[in-house]
Amino acid sequence: MSFFQSDPQQQPQTYQQQFVEEQIAQALESQAKPVAFAIHKEIVIPKAGLPETEKKSDLEQKVAELKLQVENQQAVIASYRSSAIPPQQIDSHLDDLYTLLEEQSRDEAWAYQVETAMSDFLIMADLPVQPQLSVSTCKSSVCQFKLLQPEGVDDLPSHYWRNMTDKMMEQSWWKQFKFTSTTSSDDSLTIIASTQ
Repeated sequence: MSFFQSDPQQQPQTYQQQFVEEQIAQALESQAKPVAFAIHKEIVIPKAGLPETEKKSDLEQKVAELKLQVENQQAVIASYRSSAIPPQQIDSHLDDLYTLLEEQSRDEAWAYQVETAMSDFLIMADLPVQPQLSVSTCKSSVCQFKLLQPEGVDDLPSHYWRNMTDKMMEQSWWKQFKFTSTTSSDDSLTIIASTQ
């Protein structure tokens, strides 16, 4: 009796091996079909139920509305331009205010009230750092304040003076001023304000 032993690599597959391979093939095929379908799928945009002439008239109406909006905005811009003060006139007005500050007599009651309000604001405002008030001068309708970066503070945040003036302008005592001008650098802020 002789036994023939074949190469193990050439042995026929068992039923279990064949079943596993079929399951793998089916899984791969089922995963590949949606991808192939998505690749070959055409995108169809449904046509609106409106005839072509109605679509055009809707678009023309929208274009007309947009043109009207643009014209309105241009009119608003033109009105702002006509009411804006030219830079030369602003500089001239500032010069006038500084001259007025030098020449005006002091209204002690009003000046003291405004200077005290500024000092109180700087103490009570929720500021990350309290600036040093180096100049606080009020006369009868004009005030000048100069604020400095406090000693021991190396750098103030870039928005520090802006945030402080925004908070100051919300104060009821500040709303009496009709004209204000601020000039700031990294370490100082100068304010001149007038009730006239």
